[in-house]
Amino acid sequence: MNIECRSAAISAAQFIRKKCNCHIVGNKRGERAPIGLILGTGWGNALDIEIQATINFKNIPGFKTLGQLAGHERKVIIGNYAGRQLIILSGRVHLNEAPADPEIYRMVRLQTEMLFLLGVKEIIVTSASGGLCRSSGASLRVGDVAVIDGFVTLYAPDMPLWAGEFYSPEDAINEDLNKIVLNYRNKNLKCLPAGYAMVRGPQFEGRKYDKALLAKSGAGVVGMSTLPEACIANIYDAKFLGLSFVTNSDSETHSHEENLRRAGAASENLGNLLEHIIYHM
Repeated sequence: MNIECRSAAISAAQFIRKKCNCHIVGNKRGERAPIGLILGTGWGNALDIEIQATINFKNIPGFKTLGQLAGHERKVIIGNYAGRQLIILSGRVHLNEAPADPEIYRMVRLQTEMLFLLGVKEIIVTSASGGLCRSSGASLRVGDVAVIDGFVTLYAPDMPLWAGEFYSPEDAINEDLNKIVLNYRNKNLKCLPAGYAMVRGPQFEGRKYDKALLAKSGAGVVGMSTLPEACIANIYDAKFLGLSFVTNSDSETHSHEENLRRAGAASENLGNLLEHIIYHM
């Protein structure tokens, strides 16, 4: 574990504890640890919770230089649902925001690492992704949710890890959490296991060749996030659940605006899913 990174995460966590004006559970006997929740594209309005505190990213040490990104609020929200406290990232920092800027790499790590320093031991990471037409196994369609059961890392950008941090992101995936989702029954939302292939972006992958190549890897979806969070979760021996809403097929023209619209239209169903998961955790 990188000492400098951990020190930055400790500072961020201490700031959040001081500024949130609410008790973050997990330190007292009998308290259950808070659940971490990262809300990706389209998931921002999916869950109705009792909010205790909201802090903008830019006010937290380590995020002073962070810019804006359309569709991402960049807030830490602390609240309660179904008797569990949640620490939520509403919007996240992406590696593709400034590929040559080491500050972006540092913030991508910090945003997740500070959750574990706040006591999170289970984390739900959500995102939007594109579907891949697989030759074997059920292919996910637009409107389905991929329950991530593995990663394809060959095409991914460098992770925000340092020398000696030899971890596999797949080791953080928790089968019990995956089962909660796979056992969920809702006629309006199908949840299927799938491998996740991360690419840097921000350009969308090519439909003619890239999609076919990625599908041959066995992955069911492709996106631009989630892998870094799994890597950091493994460092802290945290349980990881990855969910990705499929917003486009492997053949149609890509549109970020249309992806947001489709995810927004499904927000009620996505919220019901998150409520089910949290209730059963």
